Amino acid sequence: MKFRITILAFLLALLAQQAHAIQVSGLYQATVPVLDESASARTPAIKKAFIEVLVKLTGDRTISKRADINTLFERPEGFVQQFRYRQVTDQDEQNSPSLALWVQFDEAALNEGLRNNGVAIWGKERPSIVVWLAYEKNNVRRLVSFDESPEFLNLLHKGASARGLSLLSPLFDLEDSSRISVSDVWGGFKEPIINASNRYQADVVLAGKLVQLSATLWQSDWSAYMDDQTINWSSQAELSDIVLEEGIEELADRIAAQYANTDSTLTETIELRVTDINNVDEYARALSYLESVQSIKSVQVKRVFSNNVLFELVNRGGLTAFEQSVALGKTLNLVSNTEQLTYRLLP
Repeated sequence: MKFRITILAFLLALLAQQAHAIQVSGLYQATVPVLDESASARTPAIKKAFIEVLVKLTGDRTISKRADINTLFERPEGFVQQFRYRQVTDQDEQNSPSLALWVQFDEAALNEGLRNNGVAIWGKERPSIVVWLAYEKNNVRRLVSFDESPEFLNLLHKGASARGLSLLSPLFDLEDSSRISVSDVWGGFKEPIINASNRYQADVVLAGKLVQLSATLWQSDWSAYMDDQTINWSSQAELSDIVLEEGIEELADRIAAQYANTDSTLTETIELRVTDINNVDEYARALSYLESVQSIKSVQVKRVFSNNVLFELVNRGGLTAFEQSVALGKTLNLVSNTEQLTYRLLP
């Protein structure tokens, strides 16, 4: 056990050194409970899985209520690539289903269906998020960690995953303890929170506090720091689970509003010069990265110079969508966006 803990600490430390925007996987799949393996039970389960995938792809948790895409909900089975049943072993309730249906939807077909209906698709490159959470119990305030309060963090991670986001929990080692205290998080003091978060190189910093006001009332207060903005919100509910879930839902809404491309009908041709390309491997890396950006429809090489390449891109969502995606990718760094849009390839 000690060996496993040591390895885990090493991996977390390595992650902390390299954390940045995350290439999210699993956006086109979902696992939902199902009563049995009959077709009558499978049909509504596939529809539920379809809605969960659309929420992750678009950043819009009300996507199922949009009347303009009703045609997509008529036959979600048409987008299914594969599915399989799984036995569920860790049930929270005795009467809950013991069977789950895992569904993988066809990425290309679903993307085409969404775009044909004018629905923007949020790229796989998503902001990384470091979370500091304090809670009060029996008049004692503590910072939430997996060691002391795994149930709180598991709820946050589960909620983020359902929105296509990934959270990073602090290490709570000596370096963290020297930079931040529970009082800093509880008081929402921006400077120590940001200073302690710098080592994690996250795109978004989330700080929150959770307190039980009475036997039937919990409250959470949140602050998110992203792109030089500070966003604050609160929620109250009868259960701690609900206020934590609402906190993550609100964060996901704010991030989607900031980063998700909301104008899929706008297509723009962009000339992009990428510098610091000195060999074939670097050229291949730059080209491969541009082809992987969700908003880019096509990439053409217009001209190759001694140490830079001029690309022509057809991009969905215009220049703003492109710049946001590339800023998250940490592969290209903006040099100029005036006369000639120029980026340099990072090492």
